[in-house]
Parts: sequence; C-alpha cells; structure tokens
Amino acid sequence: MFVKALRSLTLITAMLAVSAQADVFTWTDITLGSDAYGYPQISGASSALQPPEWAIDQRAEVRWNLSASLTPDLEFGLHYGLAQRWRLAQDDGNLSFDGLDGTGADYRWQDLDTELYSNDDDSLVLEQNLDRLYFLWLNDQGDLSVGRQAISFGLSQQFSPVDVVLPANIGAAERSYRPGVDAVRWLQPLGQLGELDIGWVFGEDQLAFVRTYNQVSALTLEFTALTVNGDYHLFGFGSQGTAGTWGWWQEIAWLGSDENQGARFTLGADQQVLNDVYIALEYHFNGLGERQASLETWQSGFYRKGMVIPAGRHYASLIASKPMNPLLYAQGALLTNLGDGGLLLNAMLDYSLTDNSRLDISASLPIAESATMEGSDMTTLQLKDEFGVYPTRISVNWSTVF
Repeated sequence: MFVKALRSLTLITAMLAVSAQADVFTWTDITLGSDAYGYPQISGASSALQPPEWAIDQRAEVRWNLSASLTPDLEFGLHYGLAQRWRLAQDDGNLSFDGLDGTGADYRWQDLDTELYSNDDDSLVLEQNLDRLYFLWLNDQGDLSVGRQAISFGLSQQFSPVDVVLPANIGAAERSYRPGVDAVRWLQPLGQLGELDIGWVFGEDQLAFVRTYNQVSALTLEFTALTVNGDYHLFGFGSQGTAGTWGWWQEIAWLGSDENQGARFTLGADQQVLNDVYIALEYHFNGLGERQASLETWQSGFYRKGMVIPAGRHYASLIASKPMNPLLYAQGALLTNLGDGGLLLNAMLDYSLTDNSRLDISASLPIAESATMEGSDMTTLQLKDEFGVYPTRISVNWSTVF
C-alpha cells in the first residue's frame, strides 16, 4: 500500500510543479453520494448463485483537475481522482450477472493500481483513477493530442452503432461521460465545416480509427471506420438534418469478425414542444443481438470487448426533459426491448444549490420478468426479459466544484 500511495503522491507533486511553471487553471470536483439497489431474485437459483435482495453503497469522491498552457500552441491536461466506497448488503450474494454488460477492452497502456485499500470482505474500498493525462499541440494544419483522453463517436442519444469505445451502460445516469483511454489523435479541418479525425488507441487492446464529417447543404454527413486488434471491424455512416420543426439523425454500421457479423441501425428525431419541453424519439436495430436475449449473446466477441451493449434486436426509446424552474431540471427516459416487451425507466432531478454545487436524484427502474435457473451453474440461466436481471437503483448525489 505504501508504494501505491507514493505513486499517487508523486503524481500530485508533478501537478503542482507544472502549475508553478505555466499559465494554469485548476479546479477540484467533490461528490458525496449514496446508491440503493434492489436486485431481482433468480427463480430456481441456489443461495450461492442468488444475488442479495438489496444493497446500499455510500460513496465519496474527489477529483483534482489541471489544464496548463505550456506555450501558445502546447497544452497539458491532467485529471486524478480518489474514490471511497462502503457497501452494506443483505448478504455477499452473486453479482456476476449484474446487468450482464461485457467486460470491455483494455485501452490503457500503463496505469496506476486502481485499488489502494480494501478490507477483508471488500465492503470498504479506496480506489484511485488517473482519468486524463495528455498533451495537446495546436497548429494551423490541425490538432495533435497524445496521452489519456476521452474518445466517443456517433450522433445517437441512446444507442449509437459507431459509439464502441467503452460506451455508456444502458442505465447510466451520466451518459456523456467516457473514461480516459491512451491514444494518439490527429484532428485536421476539412474546409470551413468539415474535419478529418485519425487515431490509434493502445493498451492491452489496440484500436485504430479514421472518421470524417462534413456539411453538405443542410446535411451533416459522417463516415467512420475502425478496427480492434485486427479482429473486430466496423464501417459506419451517419447523417443529421432538419425536417420542418423536427431535427433528425440516422446511423448505420456494419460490424464483422471471424466470430460473428451484422448491421446496427438507429433512426431518431427530436423537437421542442410546449415552449420548454424537449423530446427525443429513437428506434435501434441490433443485428448482433437476438430476439430473446441469452448468456451466449454477452459472451460473443463484440460484447466481451464492450463494443456493443444491448442484447436484443429491436429497441424504442423516448427521452423528455424540462426545466421546472431556474434551479430545478427534470429528465426521464423510457427504453423498451420490442422483442421481449421489457421496459427500463430512467429518471433524474437536478437541483442547483449554489453557483458551484448541485444535488442530483436519479432512479433506474426495470419493468421486466426475472430470469430463471434450471440447474446448479450459470450456464442454465434462462432470460425471459433482457432487463429482468437489471437491479432497481436509486441514487442521491451532492457535488461541488471549486
């Protein structure tokens, strides 16, 4: 533990050294929160394979952020965070299929040890995360970024066929956040409104991509091609525009490997109604999924690498948001798997306490039939609804920045 702490102290010292020699902007994010979970019980499962009926997580997080202009055309950024979690649960339980998301690719070449401390039963954990560490070189021909940074693609709001670099989970309260990955990225302007985006993401897994977008009349067109480890390939096309008072977007991508292949497609539209209510509708087709989700789906290559999240084939979603008053903002999203009829309701209230602090309350409620188990191991798990293994979650978070 001493060595882990020494590495963290060295990192913070380096931050202070940079800030003393450059034009620097620093800020600190602090979050205190609690999550309450209700886990669906698996009919027929033994006590060893049954998840706990409930659990409560208490969290405390602090994140130090630094942005420094080393020269007029060279910037440096660093975000480092510590997080403490304490869990109280009905019992230890089995959480190996909690949400059944893929494990995800490893896109960090070198990293700090995540866990700084844990007690015997892992109910109390202290973790660290070096989430950003990059240099950004700005010039007339384009921008070159090297180091740990966030990378995301796509136009869609719920499921983007080309958003495959650690996409957000289905029930994530903050879908715009992406963990930092180690990458070299070149962004070059194409004309007045276009851009060429070329990059290499490296770690235990490797991803190379090229993306370009441009404005053609009133349409925005986007092309994406990428490959992961030379084994998983994607070619995508997207466009967005307006039709009357509606905005619209579409994305289509072909994903292929030696193991499986298929197309994914999303069509969406949004509009402002009743003066201040924003609504968005989306339909998503997932050619890699199945009409009836199963464990085998999540165990295939694109799911193991975290490139694809949903396990079904046809989805519809409705998102609505409204400012209730100058301080209170509300948002809700309803997602349905059209193949099995399962529903997932996500809702959030965001209340501004002061200019730099806020209180968030969010909930994720699956409305679906629970899974069953016909034997003594996980291979006998039968999913009736995809969302039937998702927990009910209620979260309360206070955060501030200074």
